[in-house]
Parts: sequence; C-alpha cells; structure tokens
Amino acid sequence: MAYDGAEGYMYLEHWGLNDFPFENVPNPRYYFESESHRTLCEDLNDAIVRRKGAIVLTGEIGCGKSTVSQKVLLNLPENNFDVALITYSMLSPTEMLYEVCQQLGLDVPQQDKNTILKTLQKHLTKNAQTGRGTLICIDEAQSIPSIDTLEELRLLLNFQLGSTFLVSLLLIGQPELRHKIAELPQLKQRVALNLRLDHFDLETSMHYILHRLRSAGCTRPILTRQAIAAVYRHADGVPRKINHLLDRCLLVGMRESKSLLDSNLVATTIERYPS
Repeated sequence: MAYDGAEGYMYLEHWGLNDFPFENVPNPRYYFESESHRTLCEDLNDAIVRRKGAIVLTGEIGCGKSTVSQKVLLNLPENNFDVALITYSMLSPTEMLYEVCQQLGLDVPQQDKNTILKTLQKHLTKNAQTGRGTLICIDEAQSIPSIDTLEELRLLLNFQLGSTFLVSLLLIGQPELRHKIAELPQLKQRVALNLRLDHFDLETSMHYILHRLRSAGCTRPILTRQAIAAVYRHADGVPRKINHLLDRCLLVGMRESKSLLDSNLVATTIERYPS
C-alpha cells in the first residue's frame, strides 16, 4: 500500500516501528522459517546438491514459493554452482533455451537452436568436470505456454556424464503445474522430488505476524490473539494475504488513534477494503 510521506511517517511513529512490517517485497530481514519451511528447504537443498535431476515445488498463490526457493539458491556456494534463474516462463522452446544461456552468461545466436544446444552442453560438461553444478530454476513454471517447452527442458536432463546429471532442473509454480507435468510422462518420470508449500496454520500465522512486527522494531503488544485469529481466518493462512490485511489494519488503527488492534478493527478493515 502506498502512503504519502507524512502519513507514512505517522504510521511508523504511531505504532513505534522502524519500518513497514507487512510489505509484500522480498527482504531477508523479514524471512520467516516455520518448521515445515525448514524441512522443505533442507529437502530442496539436498536434491540440488546431490544433482538429483528434476525437482518440482508447488503451492498456492502467495504462499511464499519464490521466497523459500530464493533462500535456498542464495545459500548455495557461489563457487560450486552455476544458476540460471528464469522468472518469465512464457517462452517458446528455442526462446527458453536462449534465456537459459543468457542467464549462464553464454553468448549464443538467438534463433540457432543447434548452436545453442552445443554451446550449452559444452558449458555443462565443463562445469561438471571442474566439480561445479548447474541449476536451471524456472519460476511461475505453470505459465510455460506449451508442452513442447517442457519437453525441451526435459531433454536437457539427457546431458549426463557417467551416472551424473550435467544439469538440475527446478520447476516452481502453482498447483496446476503438477497437471502440466502429468501430461508429459517422460518428464514426470524424471522428477526426483515433488515438494508442496502449504498455507500456515493458526499457530504458525501468529509466529509469522509477531516475527515481522519484531523485525520492524515493534517492542510492545499491538494486537490481540482474537485479532490474529480473525486475520488468519480471512487470509486462510496465506502469507501474502496476511500482509495485505494487516498493513491495512495498521493504517486504519493509526487513523482511528487505536493503541491495539482487536477483532472488531480487523472486521472493520475487511469491510472497508474488501479483497
């Protein structure tokens, strides 16, 4: 939510905050790791480090898939991994291969698929021979427009050195990604690990909210348990929805000179700003 300078300052001053706690932008300071997140990160890291081939991570919109995957990618030793991160997935087969090369720093002709594949295989082989892993990560993979593009990505898994994959493929997307992969049995059989990121439960939602408030400098209780429960129910435990609603609640509470957010204020905010 955007504020003018004066109102933004009043928002922070009113609640005793150093920063806006519920912005929906990546910020390592606000990263929250639940027990399920921790296990998922460990599983994901293990599959990447051991070069298991294809890995799939799915979850509903706003559940934090990109945040979790970025956490894992940023923790990979830079000298040991070459990572191509593709955030725009609506690409044809050749466009996808070209984008992979661009992300890996390879200079290739845009429309020459044969040269692209030869250059990519040479680079992957060189990485493997020097002990360096290569990871291709496709975010919003459910938006890949055709089975042909998925098939082209699958074929990259045929690049092997002995019994070792030259490349690992991480596909991140909404639940419909699983249905797309099911349409391509050759790819489905290559998936070594299927991971799913679920909504928060009530207790995890509470810890998430309190963590973000503390990270923003909050030093006193500013919302009741009943308010947290109301936020949880409305947001269905989805972090992005929790952020949207609580940011609005804090704004309404500031405008109404409240010192504590309760369930009535949450209900008023929901009615005033229907989502």
